Amino acid sequence: LNISNEEKEWKDIKLKLASTSIRGKVILDVGGHKYTTSVDTLTREKNTFFTVLFSRRWELERDPNDNSVFIDRDGKLFKHILSYLRTDKIHNDVMTNEPLRQLLIIEAEYFRLHNLIHRLTEPERKREQEEEERFSIDKGFPNTTLLKPEHKVKLNEFYGKSNQKWELIYRATRDGFTANAFHVRCNNKGPTMTIIRSNNDSIFGGYTRISWTSSEQYENDETAFLFTLANPHNIPPTRYIIKPDRVAYTVYHSANYGPTFGGGIL
Repeated sequence: LNISNEEKEWKDIKLKLASTSIRGKVILDVGGHKYTTSVDTLTREKNTFFTVLFSRRWELERDPNDNSVFIDRDGKLFKHILSYLRTDKIHNDVMTNEPLRQLLIIEAEYFRLHNLIHRLTEPERKREQEEEERFSIDKGFPNTTLLKPEHKVKLNEFYGKSNQKWELIYRATRDGFTANAFHVRCNNKGPTMTIIRSNNDSIFGGYTRISWTSSEQYENDETAFLFTLANPHNIPPTRYIIKPDRVAYTVYHSANYGPTFGGGIL
């Protein structure tokens, strides 16, 4: 069998640990706090402070009274370190206590407990991922001011493509509230998502894959839907698909109206 250098080194260390006279019970004096444990528990992970400590690379200094090994670190924090080494688990109260979590990251780095560091820093990685996702989502909705990040996520979810990138072609507050202003900028532009905010801060709208025109007629679009994102009735963000018997009246195109879904519903 081919064994990597790292595996060989670890095997050598384990052999030394097995032959050492203190391989069983060991007493640690961590900052004045005494802990009784075993070398096996302390050396479960490779390449840590403890594997070096008990591999005879260091000369162990012991208290003549109880044969304990002194480690100049915070003894109260070490109980969490030892609990992790014993159980391979981190209690929820540690992860929800931000000051404690940050202090334990420092201790885990000192003891070179790489797996523990990875677990303790999971919130940072999660925040970074969320920031990256939020940035990506914001790029997909350029120049919009109506939508919160969670609204953007929902709209793309409704649309069926999480990374969809949209182009703002019409904004009433910028381009005008008239039907003509709408049609000048939106006719023959392909699929569109219409988003409206009312006076009571409700946010709703509709999607159609049919290009808007001024043809004065209804258009059929079985992929169209209406949605609500925010409303005073505490209805969660919801997508409403068109009824099969109303598909022929999905959207109405008229030079006299703005975006009209379902014969004047929107």
